[in-house]
Amino acid sequence: MKVLQIAVGINGGGVGAVLLNYYKHMNRDNVQFDIIIDDIPSVKNGSLLENEFKALGCNIFRVTPKSVSLKQNISDVCRIIKNGNYDVLHSNMEEWSALYCIIAKKYGIKTRIAHAHLAHVKTSFIKTCYNKVLRIALRHYATDFFACSIDAGRYLFGEKIIKKPVFRVLPNAINLEKYVFNPRTRKRVRDNFYLSDSTFTVGFVGRLYYQKNPERMLRIFKEITLQHSDSRLIIVGDYKSYSGYSGLVDYIKQNNLIDKVTFTGLRTDVADIMQGFDAFVLPSRYEGLGIVYVEAQAAGLMTFATKRVVPHEVKCCDLMHFIDSEKSDECWADEILKYSLDYQRNDTSKQVANAGYEIKIESAKLEKFYLEHICLQEK
Repeated sequence: MKVLQIAVGINGGGVGAVLLNYYKHMNRDNVQFDIIIDDIPSVKNGSLLENEFKALGCNIFRVTPKSVSLKQNISDVCRIIKNGNYDVLHSNMEEWSALYCIIAKKYGIKTRIAHAHLAHVKTSFIKTCYNKVLRIALRHYATDFFACSIDAGRYLFGEKIIKKPVFRVLPNAINLEKYVFNPRTRKRVRDNFYLSDSTFTVGFVGRLYYQKNPERMLRIFKEITLQHSDSRLIIVGDYKSYSGYSGLVDYIKQNNLIDKVTFTGLRTDVADIMQGFDAFVLPSRYEGLGIVYVEAQAAGLMTFATKRVVPHEVKCCDLMHFIDSEKSDECWADEILKYSLDYQRNDTSKQVANAGYEIKIESAKLEKFYLEHICLQEK
C-alpha cells in the first residue's frame, strides 16, 4: 500500500520528525511512504532527514513552492499523484490540505487525510479570509481528519468535525528508549559544550521563527543569569534562515551574554543533547501540540511552556509546567529556577508511554488504519 505524505519540510523537527518516527516503526512490507516537500529552504537546500527516509524506501519529491508559483505547484503535485498509483493521501499542510485533497479526489484516491498540527495561530485579515474558504473545501474533500491534539483539530476543522467518527487524535509519539536519562551521555554532552557540573543549563529546541518566540527566550534567559550567574543557554535548531537572527545576536552582545549562549544549528542527536540540559524552555506563541515538550519530559527534564497556548495533552507527568504569557520575564525565570535547580533526574518513560506517546504502540494503530481503509475500498 502506498501513502503519499505532503509536508512543509523534513528538516529535523516538527512534522518531519513525526513522520519519520511513525514510518520507522511500521511494517514497510505493508506500507510505503512517499513525501512531497513544499518549502523554499527544503526545496533549495535539501532536508536534514532526507537520507533517513530514503534508506527506509521512501521517495522524496520537491515541488515548486506555492509562494513561488501556485500554478506550477498544482501542476507538479498533479503529475506526482497521477503517476504514483497511491492508495492514501495524508496531507500535513493545514488549510492548504484542501487543495491537495481536491487533486487527490480528481485522480481517484479514495482515502484523503487532512492532518492538523497547529492551533491558536493569529493571522492577517486577508489570510484569515482565504483560510476560511480553504477550510470549507477541506471539510468537503477530505475523508478523514487527524490532529495532534483536540485544540489543533478544533482550530482547523471546527467543532462539528471533531465530534464525528472521521476525526481522531494521532499523538506525536516518540521512541522513548532514545530519551531515557543516561548519566554517561549527559557527561559526554556537557564536556562537548564545555559545561561544568555546576553550570545550570537551559535548553531550547526548535526552528527559530516567530512561532517559537526566540526573542522571549533570550529575555527570560537574561533574567535567569541575573538570579543564577553560572547559567548557559543551548539553542538547538535552524537559525540561518531566520530573518531576526541578527537581532538576537545584537541582544546577546548588548546584554553581555556572548559566552553564555550557544547556537548549535540543525542537529540529528537532539535526544542526546537533551541529556545535557537541566531545564527545557520553549515559550511558543502557538502550538498544535509540540512534540519537543514530550521529548523533554521523556528525557526527565523540567519542561516549561506557554499556558493556554500549548495544549494540555502535552502534559505527560509532573515535569510539565505552563506559565502565562502575560507573566513577566522575571516571573518565568523565577518559576524555571524554582523547579529546576537541584532537581534529580528520573526515568519517566513509563509515564510518557501511559500518556499515549510510545511510538511502537501508536505506529501500529496508524498502520492498521491505513490497511483497514484499503480493505474497505476493495470491498
